[in-house]
Amino acid sequence: MVPLLPHRVQLSISTVTRTIRMVTLLCVLSLAAGASASDGDAAVRRALQQAVSQPAPAEVSADAVSTLSFRRDPAVSARVQRETIEAFGRDPAQVADLEKIIGSGQMLQEFDKILRRYGYDPTNLGDVLAAHLLISWEVVNDRDSRRSLEGQRAVRRQIIGPLAAVPQVAAMSDADKQAQAERTAYLTMVSALSYQTMKRDGNRQALSALSAGVRSGLQRNGVDLQQVELGRGGLTLR
Repeated sequence: MVPLLPHRVQLSISTVTRTIRMVTLLCVLSLAAGASASDGDAAVRRALQQAVSQPAPAEVSADAVSTLSFRRDPAVSARVQRETIEAFGRDPAQVADLEKIIGSGQMLQEFDKILRRYGYDPTNLGDVLAAHLLISWEVVNDRDSRRSLEGQRAVRRQIIGPLAAVPQVAAMSDADKQAQAERTAYLTMVSALSYQTMKRDGNRQALSALSAGVRSGLQRNGVDLQQVELGRGGLTLR
């Protein structure tokens, strides 16, 4: 997936450097604060661990897909855009850089195109998380998932069932699912664009730091991307 990201969407070097620090700090899926938040986060970790512990099923239930689907609200998108720009932009130059590609809606549009190209639905939290895992696997291992098109399609089938079975996730409102999905989309795209920039520039030291940061973020969600391989059944433990 990563090599197909459009070169017209570029990040400044300062934003790329900031990305390395941010991906080390952020978990891909963390439920909103509340009495059951810690239990929910632990359940999500177990769900992801379950997902990669075995090959993808041949199909997923329509109920599970429906549980994770949401309708987009422009107001939610605007709020997540602002939060993301504030999270990644440390100075006026970085903010201006991010406004061009995030505030304009360009980055989310490109993310949507990438997902649809591979048969994923950008308005389904499970599909968005599956795409994040797949692209992160590429970044961490410096690999190209296009070598296993069947595996690309399988990852979504691995994730949707276990994730939909988490009660705290199933109880999320459309707005909460949308916000989580779009936060994940931005994290995925910024990481992927940073990876692209570093590869283009031959910056092996920065690539190593980015890889370590992305790996660390997913480890907190229970998945070590250096310990899984992409095959016909999706991302499974080696």
